[in-house]
Amino acid sequence: MNPGDQITGSTKIGEKQVVLRGYGNPSWSEIRDGEEKREDYMICNGKYGEISQGSDVFNLAYGPSTGGLEESVRFNIYTYGERILSIAAEPLYKDRRIVMTGTEPVTALLRVERINGAYSPFYSSLFLTALESIGDAGNDPDLGYARILMNEVARIADHLHVIGRLAEGAAQNVAYHQIFALREDLLRIVSARFGHRYFFGVNGYGGLRRKVNLEGITMDIHRISGQFREIWSKLEESRIFVDRIQTTTTVRKPWLIGPAARGAGFRTDSRISSSGLPYGDLGMQISVSESGDSLSRALVRKDEIAESASIIETVEGLIRHVPDAVDFNGRSFEGEYTTRTEAPGGDAVMRIALSGSRMEAFYLRSPSVQNLAAFCAGIGGNVLTDFTFGFESLGIHISETGGYL
Repeated sequence: MNPGDQITGSTKIGEKQVVLRGYGNPSWSEIRDGEEKREDYMICNGKYGEISQGSDVFNLAYGPSTGGLEESVRFNIYTYGERILSIAAEPLYKDRRIVMTGTEPVTALLRVERINGAYSPFYSSLFLTALESIGDAGNDPDLGYARILMNEVARIADHLHVIGRLAEGAAQNVAYHQIFALREDLLRIVSARFGHRYFFGVNGYGGLRRKVNLEGITMDIHRISGQFREIWSKLEESRIFVDRIQTTTTVRKPWLIGPAARGAGFRTDSRISSSGLPYGDLGMQISVSESGDSLSRALVRKDEIAESASIIETVEGLIRHVPDAVDFNGRSFEGEYTTRTEAPGGDAVMRIALSGSRMEAFYLRSPSVQNLAAFCAGIGGNVLTDFTFGFESLGIHISETGGYL
């Protein structure tokens, strides 16, 4: 079983069949049927971990309502008092279902951009690539390179967020503040060049919806990458930091994706294997570590920040003229299409179906669903203070674990 195999599932809400999770390149029937005996399927579709029992075992509730996490979620931590026996997560503690069916493509795009703001360019590119394929809008190479550039900038921002949170958890407060100040610097560069710090409103049908300033962006990105490299060199010298994240939340499941998979020795990256964007032309390098722990995942993200900077430099040199977006209001769209890409947390798959130029069905297998499963599978046996390192090192965004109507 390899990353890229299918994981599918759905549920019924009233009379509607609602797709909640998935992975791979499924048909609608495969999404409905699912593969219920697989470990990752069970974790990602309601069985988010084991429930330990015993006379001395108690359930320690953990989440924003009890302190400690940024997003609304509940974790049921089963413990004797210090060591975690097992954990069961409730990512739907807050209802995050998004209504997509019946909407016109222009409305659907607005909602897709906002599923997870940090991943906005990835998900809008996925949606528009599918829509452009259904509408036979062509495949402009400069637009593909521009979308790669936006994705790689967003990848750097998300990797900085993850590593900054790890530094905070390990009480490396100087590095934590430096990394988040650097991330803020990057987001301000994005805002000045693209009109929004999370790329909202930039991606459009067949082109970009606003004028962007790409000239010299490589210099800005290399400055960010270089400053991060200096901060990381100090973190690597800190035995406190290394000791806290080394051997924590070790997980080596065959269904891992993204930095979790590459941190466990899997040389897999859907940018090369199956992306709809022309990454294969760029000679990008895949970073791999072997230990499968929080440190290995951080090392992969550290290397990917430098590699993303190199990719941005390459595509800036290739872009000649990015076309303007075409107004797709009133256009006729009939059909269905599946696209995939490598978001910062790992492989993301989107499938859309349109009938009468309205959304008939929508499906997104977001990386956080799979990474939440990895967290639940790997945290057992660690102590409570390791929770932060395991959770943050997997780059989980609870915002994108909801279902779609």
